[in-house]
This record gives sequence, C-alpha cells and structure tokens, in this order.
Amino acid sequence: MKKLGLFFLFVMLYAFTKAQNKTIDSLKILLKTEKKDTSRVQLIVQLSYQFENSNPDTALLLAQQGLLLSKKNRFTAGEIECLNMTGLIFITTGNYPKALEYLLESLKKSEAIQDESSITTELSNIGIVYSAQGDYRQDIRYNLMALPIDKSLNHTRNIAIMQLNLGDSYEKLNILDSAIYFTSQSYALSLQSKYIDLTGVALNNFGNIYSKLGKPDTALKYYRSDFPYLKDANDEDDFCETYLGMSKIFQSAGKKDSCLYYAKLCLSIAKKAGFTDEVMESCKFLTQYYQSAHNIDSAFVYQSAGIAARDSLFSQEKAREMQTLRFDEAVRQQQIEEAKQEAHTQLILNVLFGGLFTLIVAAIILYRNNRQKQKANSILEDQKQKLESTLKELRTTQAQLIHAEKMASLGQLTAGIAHEIQNPLNFVNNFSELSNELINEMVEEVDKGNTLQVKEIANDIKQNLEKINHHGKRADAIVKGMLQHSRSSKNAKDPTDINALADEYLRLSYHGLRAKDKEFNALINTEFDNSIGKINIVPEDIGRVLLNLYNNAFYAVGEKKKSEGAGYEPAVSISTNKMDNMVFITVKDNGNGIPQNVVDKIFHPFFTTKPPGQGTGLGLSLSYDIVKAHNGEIKVNRTEGEFTEFVVRLPA
Repeated sequence: MKKLGLFFLFVMLYAFTKAQNKTIDSLKILLKTEKKDTSRVQLIVQLSYQFENSNPDTALLLAQQGLLLSKKNRFTAGEIECLNMTGLIFITTGNYPKALEYLLESLKKSEAIQDESSITTELSNIGIVYSAQGDYRQDIRYNLMALPIDKSLNHTRNIAIMQLNLGDSYEKLNILDSAIYFTSQSYALSLQSKYIDLTGVALNNFGNIYSKLGKPDTALKYYRSDFPYLKDANDEDDFCETYLGMSKIFQSAGKKDSCLYYAKLCLSIAKKAGFTDEVMESCKFLTQYYQSAHNIDSAFVYQSAGIAARDSLFSQEKAREMQTLRFDEAVRQQQIEEAKQEAHTQLILNVLFGGLFTLIVAAIILYRNNRQKQKANSILEDQKQKLESTLKELRTTQAQLIHAEKMASLGQLTAGIAHEIQNPLNFVNNFSELSNELINEMVEEVDKGNTLQVKEIANDIKQNLEKINHHGKRADAIVKGMLQHSRSSKNAKDPTDINALADEYLRLSYHGLRAKDKEFNALINTEFDNSIGKINIVPEDIGRVLLNLYNNAFYAVGEKKKSEGAGYEPAVSISTNKMDNMVFITVKDNGNGIPQNVVDKIFHPFFTTKPPGQGTGLGLSLSYDIVKAHNGEIKVNRTEGEFTEFVVRLPA
C-alpha cells in the first residue's frame, strides 16, 4: 500500500470543500473566478492534491504557486498547507530529504500558532517519510502520536488515513495481526463515511497482507475488489502496486500470461504517470522473471529500463540538489548583507573609541583570559579528583545494592524453600519409621526360621532405603540451590535442564507468595518443550532471572484481583521452546499490563512501578544484565489492562 498523506483546510469555503470527489475541471473554474488571494491559495492546494497521485509534476508546480502567494499575503495558514502539500509530493516522487525539510518547516509554523489540526497532519506525514526509507517503527511512532489528537478533534478522514498507514507499516514489519486490525478499522470507517479513495487503498492493503499469509486466492479477491474504488479516485499510484502484487501471485501459481500482463500494465502506468520508483520495481520484477525463464534478451531489455529509471532518479536528485543550493545561496546572500550592516555600525563605534582604547581593552581581555584559564584548570583538576572519588563510591554502592537485591530475593525464596523441603523430609521420616517396623518384623521371622518372609521384608527395607536416599538427595539439592543463589556468581556455566530449572523456581516463587498471603491463588499453566535438553548457563543466575519474572507476574495478577474482585481469575503461564538454535522462555500473566508511558524504562536501574517499600527497582535491571551476559536478550510484550509477557531468549 502506498502511504497516504494528509492535508487540512483551515477555512472551509464554498460547497466544493464539503465533498472529496469534486472534479479537476470544477476546481479550475472556481480558481479562474475567485478574486480573494487567501481563497485562491486553498483552491490551489485542493487542485494540487487532485494531481498528487496522477501527475506529481503539475501538483508540485501548483503547491509552489500557492506557497509564493501565501508568503506574499502573509497568509500563515496557507503557507502551512502549501509546505505540507509540497512535502507530500516529494514523498510521491521519492525525494525524501526534501519532503522532510518541507514537512518540518510546516510543523514548526503549526506549533508556533498552536494549531492541533495541522500538527497532527504533519506528524503523520513525517511518519510517511520514515516509512518510505524503511524505518517503519518510526512511522508507527509518529502516527500513534498523531492519532489521539485527531480522535479528540473528531477528524474522521485523518483517523482513517492514519489507521491505513499503521496497517501498512505493521504489514511491512510482518506483524500481520496488527496489520489486519488497523486496516480493518480504517476499512470500516471509510465505508461508513464513503471515502472512496481510502476504501480502495484498504482493499489493496488487505491483498498485500493475505499474500504474505500464504492465501493467494483471498489476496486476489481483495486486489480485484479495489479496482472500482481506485478508478473513481484516479489513484494510479496504488493501481501500480495492486497490479504488481497480482503479478507475483500469478507467477507463484505458474500463470505466466496473467503474470506478464499485470506486470507490464504496472510498468506502462508508472511510465506514463512518472512514478519512477514503480518503474524501477516493475522492471526489477520483469528482469527476474525473464532471467528465471532463461530469456536473456527480454531480461536485458527490462534490466536496461530499470537502470535508466535509476539514472533518471539520480539526475532528478542532482536537479533537486541544485535547487537546494540556490535556496541556500539566497539565504547566505541575505546573511552577508546583514553582516555588512553590522560591520559598518561597528566600524563607526571603533573610530569613536580610538585605537588606543582598543589596544587597552585587548590587553585587559588577554590578561583576564589567562587568569581565568589558570583558575579553570585548577577547578577542573579539583572536579576530576572529586569525580573519581564519587565514581569509586558509586561502584561500591552499586555492588552493595546488587548484593542486597540478591539477599532480598533469597528472603523471598525462604518460604517457598521451606514448603518444598518439607515434602522430601516427610518422605524420609515416614519411610524411616516404616523401615524400623519392618526390621522388628524381620527379627521375629528370623527367630521363626522363616527365611522366605525374611527376604521379602529385606527387599521392602531396601526399597524404603532407596526412597529415603532419593528424597534426601532432593532436599540436599534444594539446600544447595539456596546456597548458590545467595553466593556471588562466578560465571561458571554448566549443562542445565532449563525445563526443570523453570519448574523448580516457579514452585518456589508461588509457595513463597502463598506463605505471605494464604488467600492468594492463581491458575498456573506450563508448556515445556522436552526436545530442548540441557543448555550451558549459570543456573543460579538464570534462576534469579526466572524468580524475578515469576514474582512480578504473581504480584501483577494479585493486584488486579484486588481491584477486579470475584469476576477475575488470576493466571500465569510459563512455556519453553527451541527454534533456530535459540531457547525461548516465556512468562505471561493476565494482570493489568505495563503502561505505555513506562514500558521503555522498566529495565532501568532503580525504576519500579510498585508502591514505595515493595520494590527496589533492581530486579528487572539485574535480569537484563544477566541475560545479556549469556549472549541472550529479554523483551516485553504488553497490552495495558490485559496482559504482560516477558520473553527470555538464550543460545541453545
């Protein structure tokens, strides 16, 4: 999908501004009869917008005419419209630096007059520039900044366009569920509001999404559905993308005739309209097609056309650079004239004061500068020593805080360990008592001379001893794990069963919380991938990471339970899986989710969302450092009010 730009008219004049489908001829007639310059500017912007996707050269000429007329009449609102329109046209023609230059200038003027309507327009269009250069996350960021403003202003069309742009960026990032969500919202809004052009673009976007989902029949249905809408909107730019998308589907299906037909149709439209980037894309596709078909002559023809398009872009860029140089030169000349005036004034003052005074002032300045330099050097030396001392103290404090955090997590483990160690101790005690009774029975059978019964009792005692040994080792392992957790890690990696480690710390965390709050309950779901086997990690360090994530998850669902009441069921899910030689550990809760305004800070030291006294702000920071030291990474997914999901990725 081609990104859609926004433009906003500040003064609604004439009946034509109430409808989006007024023809170019009617706009030209109105322009000829209109005498008021400010109204002429708005008509020019409307006319320029009509040509943007079909004849960008004409659109640019109109936008520049409007800009000159606005500056002449000091019509700030018109300047903003024309600057924004010029930026959109440069996006269409592929000159992204110039597009960004005009859009930033438009944004600066909009912020100066505090016009929210134009501010949100420029934010969205700046996002388009980033998207065109492949920085889709920046595009999403700018559109998400603009979308709430438009919703507060009830700008329905702008909302629909931003949702389309968000859907397109998520599709380019292959986050297809989000792409479908935003595109569906825009499609529904466009149908309801009868935005013909936006409806066509939404259908085109659906085609791109379902093509990526491996559903070619569904994709073709959407591509073909957008034909009448794009035709009514005269949107040849998106027609090109639709045709090229269909060509790729037909190529995969082995339908050579249809594939070539639509690819060449895309190329023909792009050449006629001057969409150089579409010419390059279609030539690239046709070159690859004929190369795969071993048709070297045709491949060479389209490769040459693609190179010509690239050279054309290069020549256009040279021309744009020349325009920029001319503009910069005009500004420089103006600055030179201003500097001359200042120099002339200064010369008069210098003559009045005389050369002797100038020499005295210069000597005083030199002496003062020398003294200040000596003082500054002395101050800098003192500051250096103080900074070194402060740095040493900070490092000592950091080490103490990290140790305190480890001891705090050890304290949280205590209740869970007590519960876990009680089970094997109960088995040891029970089997010990049972073995004692069996020995008494065995003595009685020995006295009776019943050797067969003695052997059976001896076998039972042996089995009991094996169970005592097993549960004793279990208790020993828990104690050793507790000791390892309290020690400073020596970064000694050992082959470790990650599933067993995750399960063990899960139970320790849960029972630790249960020991503090008897009423706390949560549904625990585990899904472990048994194919992972053992991986080389520092088990006590990764155990500390898991314990932090578990404690946070149980805390989140506990807090939501307090506010939601009986209608809410706390749940924490833990899963492991192996993919592409990496092991993924996922901890998900259905709590309140992390707020958007703090999600970028959660791994910062001392940052916590918990109330004072309930968190040190070091848990996630230490976890981040531990995972990074294992050449892994930790990421968070969240939806406020619904869930939080932490994903730890470690080398297998």
